[in-house]
Amino acid sequence: MKKQFRLQKVLEYRERIVEVEKGKLSVLNTRLLENRNAIMATQKEIDLKIEESDTAPAAMMLLFDKYIKKLNDQKAQLIKTRKQLETAVEIQKKKVMESIERHKVMEKLKEKHIEDFKAYLNKEEMKLIDELAVSRSGRGND
Repeated sequence: MKKQFRLQKVLEYRERIVEVEKGKLSVLNTRLLENRNAIMATQKEIDLKIEESDTAPAAMMLLFDKYIKKLNDQKAQLIKTRKQLETAVEIQKKKVMESIERHKVMEKLKEKHIEDFKAYLNKEEMKLIDELAVSRSGRGND
């Protein structure tokens, strides 16, 4: 039995996959946070322009209404993007969990290999001790 774990390269590959998937999740979470901040900023801008339109002259009302409509459309698009990002985050979380599970399987295989190797070494050591005991007892009878 060899000391080295035969699937070490696979284990290392799966470790890299876990890190890559976690990185992708981190990027998606960052984009989601930025999107939420943009939605809040857009809402603040809408609220500000509504307040300004209350005190604006009648000639400017049409411009305020158009700008507020544009901001509302922009906010709706941001909300749509947020929903897509939330879906992507959920999918990526599942991918991360799956890659972690696959990595754990390899870790358990490596641990089993280590235990088996230790048992093999103990068995070989016991054989050697038995051989020494037999050879010593054989010389003592002569």
